[in-house]
Amino acid sequence: MTKDSLIYDRLLLKNLLIQLLYWSGFFGVLFTTSTFLERLDTFVSNQATSVQIANYLFRQLPYWLWRSAPLAFLGACLTVLDNAARTGELTALESLGRSRYRICAPLFAGALALGILGACGAESRAPLFFRQARDYLNTRVKKKKQQTGPLINFVAKAGEGRYYAFAELAPDENRFSGFWMDEWDGPRHVKEVFAKSGWYDHQRNSWVLQEAAERRYPKQGGSDFSPQGVRLRVVPQLTLNLPETPQSLLPNSLYLDEMTIGEIRAQLKLLKQRGLAHRNFLSEYHHRRALPAAFFLMAIAAATVISVLPKKIFKGKLVLFGITIAVGLAYWFSLSLSKTLANYGVIDPVRAAWIPHAAWATLAILVRLIRPF
Repeated sequence: MTKDSLIYDRLLLKNLLIQLLYWSGFFGVLFTTSTFLERLDTFVSNQATSVQIANYLFRQLPYWLWRSAPLAFLGACLTVLDNAARTGELTALESLGRSRYRICAPLFAGALALGILGACGAESRAPLFFRQARDYLNTRVKKKKQQTGPLINFVAKAGEGRYYAFAELAPDENRFSGFWMDEWDGPRHVKEVFAKSGWYDHQRNSWVLQEAAERRYPKQGGSDFSPQGVRLRVVPQLTLNLPETPQSLLPNSLYLDEMTIGEIRAQLKLLKQRGLAHRNFLSEYHHRRALPAAFFLMAIAAATVISVLPKKIFKGKLVLFGITIAVGLAYWFSLSLSKTLANYGVIDPVRAAWIPHAAWATLAILVRLIRPF
């Protein structure tokens, strides 16, 4: 490796970083504008100030920047390689015997750096910014009471189907309010328990309910709509001995894409222990683990596009933007398709996470060999 090679590598890396900042800024403005328009009715109806709107949009900006990072990296790679091709740098380097992939080595170094960043926590922690923005919208703009829930707890095993729901759990994870328990034995409705408030007794491992009501359904006959045989009692205090503790709760207020990898792993373990369906969690976990590899695929895609497509196609930044969006959408569609198939049990979740990456890498190699244009 000569000194001239290192100089050009540093130049290419510098240009890549500059273009990555430009493209990230573009997608940041795009997603921020889209979010603003989506929430415009909420801002107007709650008379939000410009400071509140700016705070809300700024809090979730890191989430959108990371989600669009693969697309921004693809656009940056295409721009850098297109500029090098226009100035004759690629032709000059290839005439010196360098392969196209050796010329693109700085791009792969950038992909490696971003992949390590994602694997070390960026991919996992990005949803936290989105959740913080949502909490800010609810508590400061909509002026709602901040809640830790609603929380639900699935405790089904084999054919048994019990379902517990808790409206709100206090931050100390002991006191709760708006308690509701709905118990089933297969298809039969067993009972419902309601309580205004209560607390968890750690010494006795029991749930103490205050101002509680219990409704029991008969073993035969009677239903939610037919009161025949249904027994109802209201008591000032009721104690339930359940195997679950407040720490066993699952937050249903979070969608899978809003959870960190650690949270997905913890709930996946809990679902497995209780014999519950967990394929969606397993699929999301492995897909999130595989996502940092997207930066390598974007670098390979950029090198393939510049090498294969006729140079007369590249006549401006709008063309590069169109190629970036087309390739990015096709890539994310393949990820979504494989995840859906994994959720329905058609493909193993681990394989489904890596099949799109392997397919795109194989496609890039075939296109380079066949060179259809």
